[in-house]
Amino acid sequence: MNLYKLNDILPHINDKNSCLEYKCQTILVPLPPSQIGKPKTNIKRILEESSNEITKKLNGFLLAIGKIHLLSDVGQTFQDEPTLWVPVRLNFVIFVPERGRRVRAIVSKLGKKHIACLIHSRFNASFHRDTIPPVYHNFIFKLGQPVLLEIIECDVVDKILDIKTTLVEFDA
Repeated sequence: MNLYKLNDILPHINDKNSCLEYKCQTILVPLPPSQIGKPKTNIKRILEESSNEITKKLNGFLLAIGKIHLLSDVGQTFQDEPTLWVPVRLNFVIFVPERGRRVRAIVSKLGKKHIACLIHSRFNASFHRDTIPPVYHNFIFKLGQPVLLEIIECDVVDKILDIKTTLVEFDA
């Protein structure tokens, strides 16, 4: 998954309905011997490619990475493995969907029984039409319509985030 640039996503951090968190953390990144030449470039690529594995460690889904700060010019090896572990400090933004939190989304698909939405143009969320509040029963949803959703359930199935929600309100 291509990540956002940190400066593009930072303005959304202060929105309480974004489910975004800004963090600075030190981690060890595995760097194969073939990629030692340009460590910063290769570390960023490795982080992008392995964002699903990193998700478990960060308790959220990686959305943007800032500047990579190498904490050492040399890495470490463990137990005779060829991989070089490089300590880096990262500024990053993660998406933290939690039950009960509200999040802004855009309608992306209209089905007979459900409506699918995209959160931050990356994450799929859906809600059933029969859970729509009575005040919106006569409303006709359109593709691209901004909505506010409440997260009911969040699962990762086959490395894909599945978010089930209910509609809270829509923006006309």
